[in-house]
Amino acid sequence: MPVIIESCNMNRSGNRPTSWLRLLATSVALSVLAAPASLAHKTFLASQQHVWDAGATVDVVLTSALEFPNIEFGPTRDRIAFISVITGNTAVEGVEFEESETALTMSFGAARPGFSVVAVSTHLRAGQIGPDDTSAYLDEIGASAVVRGAFDDLPGSPPLDRSYTKHTKIFLCIETCETGLEAGLAPTGQALEFVATASGGRTFQLLHEGAPVAGHRVEILLGSGGHHELVTSENGEIALDESMEGVALLSAIWITVPARPDGVYHSDQATLTIDLAQHS
Repeated sequence: MPVIIESCNMNRSGNRPTSWLRLLATSVALSVLAAPASLAHKTFLASQQHVWDAGATVDVVLTSALEFPNIEFGPTRDRIAFISVITGNTAVEGVEFEESETALTMSFGAARPGFSVVAVSTHLRAGQIGPDDTSAYLDEIGASAVVRGAFDDLPGSPPLDRSYTKHTKIFLCIETCETGLEAGLAPTGQALEFVATASGGRTFQLLHEGAPVAGHRVEILLGSGGHHELVTSENGEIALDESMEGVALLSAIWITVPARPDGVYHSDQATLTIDLAQHS
């Protein structure tokens, strides 16, 4: 699993978390470090090139795949809840969409040179995991022993209620990345997102609801097939090694545990696609 953090929410009455959540808090650190590899699809943005000429029509595709950087499954336009395109510190309007079986293509004019950020979030989806598949799903999200125990102790064989939202970004350059760097530093308002840092280079920060996330696992997938895992610092930052090359995907997941074991388990999934040649 790329990253699992399970947060303790207030219960519906506004009181402190129930006892199972208090137990959960003591086990989170161990469960995070022991979380298994995820089999879930990665949702990400991709582009045929990461440096575009000013005045060109930029094409960015939104896709999901079991393996990065494969282009496999394209969402429909109505799945998109939020989109932001910034080039040269200026918002871009008039983004056009084209659906296909493998990707949703977004096209826009590169009118201004400089650092560019495309960000997309999907609408929340919800559903149930049947009793026969619950154990595999809890494995997939890296659920701790406390979460498993609490759910398994529910009477009968209930389905597991879950919901999820996907948040993804890509960093591009219009002629140059030397100007407009502020766009990479600024959060877009996505529930979970990566931003660049003021120190520049290959340092990135993970934010949840705009706040840095410390001690969180981030998965790094390279287009060449490499795989790495890092844990964020106290400031929510990770630094990519200079040995990593090519196009890379940063991936993280935040799991919000319900106040009751029979509640809804929600996940926010964030990815960022970057060309490491532009971050040296």
